[in-house]
Amino acid sequence: MSTPSQPSTVITAPGHNHGPLGQRLLAAGYINEQQLNEALAAQSTVDPNEINHLIGRTLVSLGHLTPSLLRQALVELFTEECRNDCGLSGVPPILSMKGVEKQLDGRMVLNGVDLEIPEHRITAIIGISGGGKSVTLKHLVGLMRPDRGTIMVKGKNLYALSVAELQRVRRHISLLFQGGALFDSLNVFDNIAFPLRETTQTSEAEIHQRVMRALDEVNLAGMEYKFPDELSGGMNKRAALARALITRPEIILLDEPTAGLDPIIENAIHHLICDTFMRTRTTMVIISHAIPAIFNWCHHVIVLHRGKVRASGSTPAIRESQDPVIRQFIDGDVDGPVDIL
Repeated sequence: MSTPSQPSTVITAPGHNHGPLGQRLLAAGYINEQQLNEALAAQSTVDPNEINHLIGRTLVSLGHLTPSLLRQALVELFTEECRNDCGLSGVPPILSMKGVEKQLDGRMVLNGVDLEIPEHRITAIIGISGGGKSVTLKHLVGLMRPDRGTIMVKGKNLYALSVAELQRVRRHISLLFQGGALFDSLNVFDNIAFPLRETTQTSEAEIHQRVMRALDEVNLAGMEYKFPDELSGGMNKRAALARALITRPEIILLDEPTAGLDPIIENAIHHLICDTFMRTRTTMVIISHAIPAIFNWCHHVIVLHRGKVRASGSTPAIRESQDPVIRQFIDGDVDGPVDIL
């Protein structure tokens, strides 16, 4: 039988500084100062909020980096971040849950969940099936109301807000559903444009520009008139990611973004998430069963077990945890404290 759930632990590691992407590429030796200055000059008419978002693409367009070298650089810089990151220490939480309980069909799915999601980081939520991961995600975006406890988003109690205030907060959050949840009756362009048309006053000219850029960024250029049933599983996931990012959210929640994909496409999706994060620094929360692969693509890990947070902390600390429940899950052992047979 499973052992009783233990109190959650928080594990931290030494801190690490995160600077602008162009400066980090320069410091890592991928480009020289003249090349960076040329790229910045080429972006002199670009909205300052977009500079970090576009710097890599500008360097490629100027011939200072190849696309493959840029991908390599982003992964190496990201890996260094995750290896040296501090987990929660010194990083303000943008989302948090305190004492959250939820019963479904008479079963306690969340049994006093306490967690914090650090801002401008990728957090993975892992655990065995039925441990409350997807329910936790739905609470964070306001799709479910807790029976007890508080959920804070950017310092605001989510369930103390009026309907109008809740809608305003939700505009800062995007959710990537497990199956992508594209609209079958809309082509790829209209699927991605949908949030802009429904929640903003963006002109059609700007919508066209932003959607075409988003398609290029997820390697779906030329696919705008295809319908979801004409796309592969990996293409559907990429289109759904583009739709989730089109409103430039501060937070994106991803529910099993690689579920049902082969190892090559799974790796490609993880690379795309890394590329997106390194360009935008969007706070991301990923529910994943892709163990141990997910440890290469996140700064911070939360382990849910029996409706509670078993542990939370930096990725290296969780990966090396000697907690028998966490060890059994990571190693995929049949024998251990979690009785599954």
